[in-house]
Amino acid sequence: MKIQQLSSKKSIFNVLIAVIAVTLFGSCEDVIQVDVINTSPKIVVDAFVNNQRDTQTIRLTRSIGYFDSTGKEPAIASAQVSIVDQTASFPKLFVFKYTNNGKYQFIPNPVTGDTFSIGHDYALLVVINRDTLVSFSRLNPTTVIDSLHLVDVEGNGPPINTTGKYVELYANDRVGQGDFYWIKTFRNDTFSNSINQLNISADMGNTSNGQDGKLFIYPVRYNQVNDFSRSYKTGETVRLEIHSINALVFAWFNLVINENRNGGLFATPPANIFSNVFSFNPNKKVPVGGCFCMSAVCSASVTIP
Repeated sequence: MKIQQLSSKKSIFNVLIAVIAVTLFGSCEDVIQVDVINTSPKIVVDAFVNNQRDTQTIRLTRSIGYFDSTGKEPAIASAQVSIVDQTASFPKLFVFKYTNNGKYQFIPNPVTGDTFSIGHDYALLVVINRDTLVSFSRLNPTTVIDSLHLVDVEGNGPPINTTGKYVELYANDRVGQGDFYWIKTFRNDTFSNSINQLNISADMGNTSNGQDGKLFIYPVRYNQVNDFSRSYKTGETVRLEIHSINALVFAWFNLVINENRNGGLFATPPANIFSNVFSFNPNKKVPVGGCFCMSAVCSASVTIP
């Protein structure tokens, strides 16, 4: 009899535990509505311009909500966009004409001298309705690529998961501290624009011990120029470009990287990233995001045998 009572009590206890568990787990399925305050959209300026002869593009959009899908940013089509060469004997104006999807473009012309020059200081001017936005950037020199080496690797786990050929960049930092670089990787002329492959370097990549003017450190010249989930195949073309940037743009890129990695248990609240574009009228606080940078470019390519 006593055994039956104990068994009954145990059964009741198990039922209570099950009911509590169902209640708790069921409550986890409740949809939580988050009210997000939609502030005035920012004007977002994507203005990375270089000294190559290719068509140069500046894109203007308006920001969207934090939980909105990317790629749906409203384009700004009614702006006036130009860059002024402040170093020339007489200020030289480069006018960017609107094409589509918020893009304003300029085609350099070496015959007429309409090109961007290393060592010159440039000003970006953007007029949107009655708002005038400005930014400034010097076109710093870049370095020289010595060669691109192909490396045969057997994928045996993270970070290299795929067996095949990968590329190693051989290039030295410019002599003298204070150089900053953005290294871009192109596979068959398609830019590897994943934020995980955003590859920037201050000098040769390790300034803590004063090293300068030597081969870029291994993470810069190898790890960040490859996608280790996809080895290169025979016939594919790989192109690497080294763009000169400045200290402010280097800091801006670092904030972009850090904000993208911000997550987990100890994540900090999402924060707005500063912009080096600002309103010409200090009394009119126009919300602005994005970045302006003038760059010199060197490049090298290799076809996978």
